[in-house]
Amino acid sequence: MIELNEAQRIAATSPDGPTLVLAGAGTGKTRVIVERIVWLIEERGVDPRNILALTFTNRAANEMRTRVIARVMGRLGTERLASWVGTFHAFALYVLRREIERLGYGSSFTVFDEADQLSLMRRLLRDLPPSHVKLTPRDVLSWISRQKQDLGEPDSAAPPQTDAEETARLLWRQYHDALRRASALDFDDLLVLLVRLLREHEDARDKYRRRYKHILVDEYQDTNRAQYEIARLLTDGHGNIFVVGDEDQSIYSWRGANIQNILDFERDFENARVIRLEQNYRSTAPILSAANELVKNNRRRLGKTLYTYHKGGEPVRFYVAGSAEEEAEWVVEEVKKLGDGAGHAAVLYRANWQSRLVEEALRRRGMNYIVVGGVRFYSRKEIKDLLGYMRLLVNPADDESLRRIIAVPPRGIGGVTMERFEEYARERNQPLLEVLRDSEHDQTLNPRMRDAALAFVHLIDDLAYQTKRMPVRDIVNLILDTTKYREYLQQSDEKDFRTRLETVDEFLSACTQFDGQQSGGVAEFLQDLALYSEADELNVREGAVTLLTCHSAKGLEFDTVFLIGLEEGLLPHVTAESEREVEEERRLCYVAMTRARRKLTLTAAQSRMMHGTREDRADSRFVREIGGQLERVRKEPRETPAGRPSLAKRPAGGQPPEAVPEGAMKTGTPVHHPKFGRGYVMYTTGSGDKLRAKIRFDSGRVAMFMVSQSPLQIIEGKKK
Repeated sequence: MIELNEAQRIAATSPDGPTLVLAGAGTGKTRVIVERIVWLIEERGVDPRNILALTFTNRAANEMRTRVIARVMGRLGTERLASWVGTFHAFALYVLRREIERLGYGSSFTVFDEADQLSLMRRLLRDLPPSHVKLTPRDVLSWISRQKQDLGEPDSAAPPQTDAEETARLLWRQYHDALRRASALDFDDLLVLLVRLLREHEDARDKYRRRYKHILVDEYQDTNRAQYEIARLLTDGHGNIFVVGDEDQSIYSWRGANIQNILDFERDFENARVIRLEQNYRSTAPILSAANELVKNNRRRLGKTLYTYHKGGEPVRFYVAGSAEEEAEWVVEEVKKLGDGAGHAAVLYRANWQSRLVEEALRRRGMNYIVVGGVRFYSRKEIKDLLGYMRLLVNPADDESLRRIIAVPPRGIGGVTMERFEEYARERNQPLLEVLRDSEHDQTLNPRMRDAALAFVHLIDDLAYQTKRMPVRDIVNLILDTTKYREYLQQSDEKDFRTRLETVDEFLSACTQFDGQQSGGVAEFLQDLALYSEADELNVREGAVTLLTCHSAKGLEFDTVFLIGLEEGLLPHVTAESEREVEEERRLCYVAMTRARRKLTLTAAQSRMMHGTREDRADSRFVREIGGQLERVRKEPRETPAGRPSLAKRPAGGQPPEAVPEGAMKTGTPVHHPKFGRGYVMYTTGSGDKLRAKIRFDSGRVAMFMVSQSPLQIIEGKKK
């Protein structure tokens, strides 16, 4: 076993039974998981095939697999690892490919990605009767996803509470009927159906329990209810579950993560051990002190305090700019001072739109940068088109792929014609490709429609026949040549066709790489892409400063970090109304701060353009909570606009503060209410006597007040 500190060693060699390793940021959690697997194989004599390690990104899985192989290769005499190491979704797909027929599904199903889901939902919404409430595709899909991640579904016995819920329930049924007809699953289905398989089929459950006698889970704080249930069902009987996580880095509740899974681990798994990793190997002492000071304000945590034996380090700085534009200019000037170190620096922000001013300042100086979160390679139109052809070859029932490519390039099948075929498909409950195939005998269609439909069917049939057992690159080249897709790009996009052709060429390179490294054909290639995530695509250009959101920064680290927009309404975000939501925002700020290795700078602006209007801003409460751990770069008082009265202060001795001056209320202003206590202004609407303010109080209560008629009073000072 390689050198570990005492806490890491205790964790890696923990005896059988449930173990929770609380691993703070930068404490070497991946090393512990790797060494745990190595220890099980080399010291305990566990067959590698009996080990299942579950992660959340392909990148994390690949890193773990590579490190384990490097450690055990000499002993096992192999360059492949027999243990199953991968994401929850990949494991679910692996099992369902072998077992899904038990649940009444065919084994040749397709996995719909986000774009496919959106396409399907847009069509369903378009076909809704006018009497139904208008909803957005993303809102409906988010509602469906939340239901599935919690292993639930709409309660048909209970009446809907709102018109929107009634519409959402109808779309739930139509959406899943469409998936069934297309022989398709979405990402959430992979987890839900695996849970159903393990619950309903005892022989399947016992089979995988016997095979995987040691279950390891990385980033346990990010598990949703379905993932928790998978781990629990596989563990029942032997109890060997080893999870690593950090409740202080739970920042994904909006996509289903349930922090209670890690908080309740000791209750859920009898005789569980909890081991804390607190020695940080990433950041300097001042950075850790500031982060500790912030996160200790959360109540829902198991608790840990990070420390380092590396003394010294620059203090954490806090800079207050007069405006958001000045904030961006100052940050870019500071990045410029780093010289070659700019390639190891990052600018973090809460919302994607905050990058605009920083980007403009960088461009003005001709500085190199990369924005994480732009259009992903595999989400570009030309790639989605080619994938549509490939998916239809693998799964002829994939109606969404057919709809995408039926007119790419154009082949005489327009919207009216497709509506006719869509209607036939619904009436006959058949895939669209079969309806097009039968059009040869449909005398109600004019000859031009029949010829166009049959030409497309023959194209797909010929491609399917020719591409059997072909390498993936050859399949794509055949699609390009047969459909004249390159010519289509040039004719349809004269301005940017060269860039799009370069994208196609890069896709061919990816296919070649797959052909050389993987065993399998186009179905396996599509399966890998379906499990691809944005975090796996990060490839920072040399010398470029990285711009990304706090959420995207999870799992990354940089020598220098600038965390901008530390203002009420931004971080914490204005949508965080409950105390639980504020705690997640505090964890998000903590995650962002602990990405820094050597230098950390926090910034805020006194004014910012919001929704087309310039607003005065107040420092985030998180700045006050960090308090003395910050060194202010500029200690100038925050001036109010000309002609505006100064904000009232609470006098010493606990005396009531003065009444709110005209126009003094703004986002982030600390206020006091005689009944509800201290709070902060979330936002205001109206003006004069009609000015209303939404207040979030320290108790967690949120309420709207008519300022002129309420006993609200402005206060200043550190949050108690």
